[in-house]
Amino acid sequence: MIYVSGSSARRIDNFQENVSVPTIPIRGSAGPLTWEGVCARKPWQHQVTVALPCLDHADETAICVELLRCQSVPPYFILVDTGSRPDQAKRLRAMRAPDLEVHSLRINGARHPSAPIANALDLCFSLAATPYVFTTHQDCFARRPDLLEWMIRECKGHEVVGYRLTPRSHPNWDKMFGHTATLFDMAAYDRMGITWTLRRVGWYSQHQGPLPSGALPLGNWPDTESAMNTVLLAAGAKTKFLGHEENATRTTDENIDHCRSLVCSSLYMPGHHARAMGWIREATVQALGRIAEWRHLPKGG
Repeated sequence: MIYVSGSSARRIDNFQENVSVPTIPIRGSAGPLTWEGVCARKPWQHQVTVALPCLDHADETAICVELLRCQSVPPYFILVDTGSRPDQAKRLRAMRAPDLEVHSLRINGARHPSAPIANALDLCFSLAATPYVFTTHQDCFARRPDLLEWMIRECKGHEVVGYRLTPRSHPNWDKMFGHTATLFDMAAYDRMGITWTLRRVGWYSQHQGPLPSGALPLGNWPDTESAMNTVLLAAGAKTKFLGHEENATRTTDENIDHCRSLVCSSLYMPGHHARAMGWIREATVQALGRIAEWRHLPKGG
């Protein structure tokens, strides 16, 4: 089951899209309302947008979202489904709400396994209308109710703050951000011309030529974040790392609880997926406890 917040919590049992929030253009209306929509609080009236690529795992996604809704600075959400199974896609669409959009990518083929996620992030950033954008994963759960507010403060004097990319074999990985929990100043993002599409760094591994059809990346290059980080490094962006992770582990620190690789392991790492599912069961119970506690805390932003 999925719960969606609003003026009161809404339990979704039939997993139907929330048609009470009409999308633009609003027919039969005159003036700017046609394009600004009917939500009482517009997307651009939030401080931060959460950019969240999704693949299946709708219930975990709902918990991730609910934790962020309970933040001291509640965000706007843009979810992009990158190819979920029909039942899971329906459950994700059912999360649609005045503060949450759900979009879908239905791609016929990609030359790299990270491409759909990078495409989804490009869509999220293109749609975002807030001063900041926060990227995260479906299996990453906030552990402090002021996480976004704290990261916004940390971003003052910086252009990007967040979690370092996990160890890779390609050069400069330790100077790069992952999209686990990273915040972007959008004025700087636009000024630098950042994009995520892997075409920006080429369909190649270690600059050795195109990948053959069906090949997995060598040395994890390019990553989902490679194009974005390439631009950041070339621009000499002012950045700050707030946390670190390891591959195929559960990262639990004062900020996040990340059951790493739950989603991709369901596709091609069955051994690790069983381990990640064990982590996620414990993590979701703990997260639901935090939601019950945080829901009553004062909100700003």
